[in-house]
Amino acid sequence: MAHKSEGVCRFCLKTFAGSVMTRHLLTCKVKKDRDSQETANAKKVYPIYHLKISSSKYYWLYLEMKAASKLSDLDQFLRDIWLECCGHLSSFTIDGVEYQDMTYHDDDFSFGEKPKSMEVKLNTVLDIGDKFEYEYDFGTTTYLEGNVLAAREGELKENVRILARNNPYTFECDECGGQATDICIECDTLFCEKCLEQHECGEEMALPVVNSPRMGLCGYTGDSDPDDFRVAEAK
Repeated sequence: MAHKSEGVCRFCLKTFAGSVMTRHLLTCKVKKDRDSQETANAKKVYPIYHLKISSSKYYWLYLEMKAASKLSDLDQFLRDIWLECCGHLSSFTIDGVEYQDMTYHDDDFSFGEKPKSMEVKLNTVLDIGDKFEYEYDFGTTTYLEGNVLAAREGELKENVRILARNNPYTFECDECGGQATDICIECDTLFCEKCLEQHECGEEMALPVVNSPRMGLCGYTGDSDPDDFRVAEAK
């Protein structure tokens, strides 16, 4: 069952492979026209970062945020759309420096250099072309990679504007080759509904296949309405 990693451009509503979405978003005429119109009507313009966040070939997001937004704002967004299950800790690593939510940091249980706070603005720690790493849950960890693709002057109505998101990937059932609907958290095997009924680990060990790199980890079952994040406010 062949399936490509594709997504929909929020602006022109065309579908592109993940490998070419970066180039498309930087040249999309519909996006450029909308950006120009918003800037012309803006009460105040400011620097906006264009970010890509990804995890393997299956999961990717293209975002815009105010360059003056904080790492903690990006952390909360990633939790809401991809990760949050049990309130685990998380961290960014930028140029070898770790940033965490210091509310829950305990020096008595720390090793090595003390992390810095996430309450810093993006443009004080990241510039165009810079890359960073992100971790959610230091037990069953989900790893993400990010980079700043570009910057522009303008105005955003949202805290985070989603430019494109990967469409849900079709995974195959490891038993019959059909479309998988669940993953066993005990043995990491993918199943369709029918094959899951016969699985020796039991249905209670299954979590749903969802459009997130957190799939199959801890108690994650997916965001409440993923389509809202894919092409929200497309027109």
